[in-house]
Amino acid sequence: MEHRLNQYKKRLKKNHFLYDLSEGTEKECETLGEKTYALTFAPVIFSYVTWILHEAYKKKIQRLYFLARDAKPMYEVAKFLKENNLLGFDIDIRYLRVSRYSLRIPEYHLQNEKCLDRIFLSGIDVSLYRILKRADLTVDEMKQVSKELGYEKELHVVLNRKQILQLKEKAYELSHEGKLSLLKFIHTHSKQRFETTIGYLEQEGMLDDVSYAVVDSGWVGSIQKSLQNLLATKKPGIPLEGYYFGLYELPIDIKDCVYHTYYFKPTSHIRRKTGFSNCLFEAIYSENCGMVKNYEKSETGFYPVLSDLENPNAKSLKQNEAVLNRYLNQVKQHPNEYRLFLKKQQKRNVKIIEKVLNLLMSRPTDWEASYYGDYLFSDDLDDTHMKKTANILSQKEIKDLRILSKILISLGISKKVIHESAWIEGTIVNGEENVKKNLFFARYAKLMTYLRLTIKMKKIRGYKCLKQ
Repeated sequence: MEHRLNQYKKRLKKNHFLYDLSEGTEKECETLGEKTYALTFAPVIFSYVTWILHEAYKKKIQRLYFLARDAKPMYEVAKFLKENNLLGFDIDIRYLRVSRYSLRIPEYHLQNEKCLDRIFLSGIDVSLYRILKRADLTVDEMKQVSKELGYEKELHVVLNRKQILQLKEKAYELSHEGKLSLLKFIHTHSKQRFETTIGYLEQEGMLDDVSYAVVDSGWVGSIQKSLQNLLATKKPGIPLEGYYFGLYELPIDIKDCVYHTYYFKPTSHIRRKTGFSNCLFEAIYSENCGMVKNYEKSETGFYPVLSDLENPNAKSLKQNEAVLNRYLNQVKQHPNEYRLFLKKQQKRNVKIIEKVLNLLMSRPTDWEASYYGDYLFSDDLDDTHMKKTANILSQKEIKDLRILSKILISLGISKKVIHESAWIEGTIVNGEENVKKNLFFARYAKLMTYLRLTIKMKKIRGYKCLKQ
């Protein structure tokens, strides 16, 4: 692994400040995991947060809300830089405890039947149970809806994308005919959650008359839109800005929302998207606690209710946090260099980050695939469906993820059910067979997917997404 660590150093040397910070931190580390984090994920998050702070300063934004749980490490970086007077300007740094689950449930009743588009989505090993769980239905309610849909399989049977779309079409059809209880159940659960959710957001100052923005990892920008929809019920037309590491696409209706991206945006950067794993990114950057389920009211105000399931990556996250703190202490020792770095947000710094991430995420070593592949991850709204980022797949299942197989399945020509991996490159390397060939086809499949999605996004007019 010494050779791989030197490869990261070689890429960081393109910016001496980033290199010095990582090298100084690495010298204080003992394990290979700590050293790798110091040379990869630490400079990545540090550069991203520095970009956010610089952009917020230029736009005269007064407050930044870092969103749980992905943005917890980002929040810690921003808070450290502010508390140690390294910024040279004042800005309000806050942490907002939200989740897609805690916001979408109370939002559903505002969308009427359009909420079905948010529920009937494909993903990793999706079943009807997982689809209806996204709407917080009880098991008895699920069984009733399943019967009304004419669905005869077990609730936990994995569905392919075509089957999910067919179920959605039938749900729309039966809802129009008044023969489906699904929307009634959804709206009941949604309205029960609405008042406490709004109460929490207002308590945290999101209806204050100040300029603010939210910060998160990104991918589709749905949390920002959910926040805007909820807040608009109290303050119609309220605008909301967001800063993201990257965005593959945006919600269809993004009125009153502005999106800013650091690493890639919906209409470009196909190569960066192809060499990137958003699932691995989320697994690495998270908080050591359960996700936010909902909000409740007490005598002192509103508070978030967390899942009983703690983050299964707790041990690794604590180690990452310790390394990140060492990294930030290195920054503290070089205040003048940091202020210069803060002011000079050059494109070449993002290109350095690209070279580091592309190497780790798309061409992992055996050790990296094994180590980071053991992180657990859930791609759904809640954490009840955790799997390894490098999910174990057979050679046949890996081949089914190639572009031709996916097309045949999506067209209904093939009846196969695709078994996905959150980090396919890690899965391939761990599989040990046909590694180079499988990595080539995996990269090609991702390239075609993001090319198609990028073209689709370019055709959509009316949204704002600033250039890097």
